Amino acid sequence: VMYTALSTAHSPLYTLPWYASAMSKRTHYILAAALSILIAGIIALPRPYTKAALRAQVPPARALALTWLVENFTPQTGLFTYALNPQTGEFSLKQNALRQLMASRVLAQEATRDERALALHKVNLEYVLKNWYREDNNGGYVLFSNKSKLGANAMLLRTLIDSPLYGTVEKEARALARGILSLQQQDGSFRAWYVEPSYAYDEAYILTFYSGEALLALVEYYEKTGDETYLRAATRAADFYLNEYVVRIDENYYPAYVPWHSIALNKLYKITADAKYANAIFIMTDKLLEIQDTDTVIGRFYNPATPQYGRPHVASDAVYTEGLTYAYEVAQLVGDSVRAGAYERALWRAVRNLLSLQYTHERDDFPLPAYTYVGGFRTNLTDPAIRVDNVQHAIDALTKISTLFP
Repeated sequence: VMYTALSTAHSPLYTLPWYASAMSKRTHYILAAALSILIAGIIALPRPYTKAALRAQVPPARALALTWLVENFTPQTGLFTYALNPQTGEFSLKQNALRQLMASRVLAQEATRDERALALHKVNLEYVLKNWYREDNNGGYVLFSNKSKLGANAMLLRTLIDSPLYGTVEKEARALARGILSLQQQDGSFRAWYVEPSYAYDEAYILTFYSGEALLALVEYYEKTGDETYLRAATRAADFYLNEYVVRIDENYYPAYVPWHSIALNKLYKITADAKYANAIFIMTDKLLEIQDTDTVIGRFYNPATPQYGRPHVASDAVYTEGLTYAYEVAQLVGDSVRAGAYERALWRAVRNLLSLQYTHERDDFPLPAYTYVGGFRTNLTDPAIRVDNVQHAIDALTKISTLFP
């Protein structure tokens, strides 16, 4: 276990040339164990886990993750590798449009400053608009596997908003925004599907994910266009979900809604200066931190006492970390030093966990070429699989951290 953890983590041991040289796993294990004991005896907190050390590791970790995203985009298909197990060499045959589009948005952002990313973004955007995008009288939408998710429509809109090619896709962005409005009900809530699936579903559960994604897309579309229609729609949605997810948090709590709504409410607070948005972020974030592990696997967002919130998963850890950065930012803005301090401590614990799950170097015992996994994030300590949203969510979290702690 120690060998596996050290070989996948950001460990200072690998900065030593003699340690990085070719030697047996048994020798690696013995030296790693001996050095760990030595370090533990010299300082109380291991060097990689100090705030300064973690902060220094964020930019290279982000760069490595972006490299994985670019290297695992296939121009022939127009899509990213969806999922793989680098330990067995198996690639998943499954596909998920929403998770692909989350990665598309990251690529769109990177395309504003990187020529290679721009070239790949053009290919990706052409594929998505040709194969998944549709329009009808109500607006634009993403059709995949004979259904259209509110979340996927929101994510494509966010991708177009962030694209350096926005001028060429402005029509599609406007149609997607109208499509999201068509799913908003009189009370401000959303319906989960533009095109419903043929199977039964729990709409309230699905909306713990999609509602925040749609709210965020509307806010960002307002920021992009200045069209007050979308700000009004966003505030109506925010008011509904403030009651649903904050006022009635004891009845309706589910951690998945916290990061998306926190990010959207962060933006609404900056636009309106309305304290209710800041207070809502604090209530949700305080609740979320109840499941952050501070004893066993430090920094992950998992408590075995609440299995209903899902198994340990780096995609969840990363999006919770991203949401936490936006909560920290608002705590700073309103001058809540107590919460800002608590959120920052939780944030660095979360970063420690994320970095420990990133593949950072080539492994001789893996059958796949290094580019397929180096920079990627394993699902958890016992599951080596990489999924595209593992990487995308981690990039988003590390990007925001880089802006808050340059």
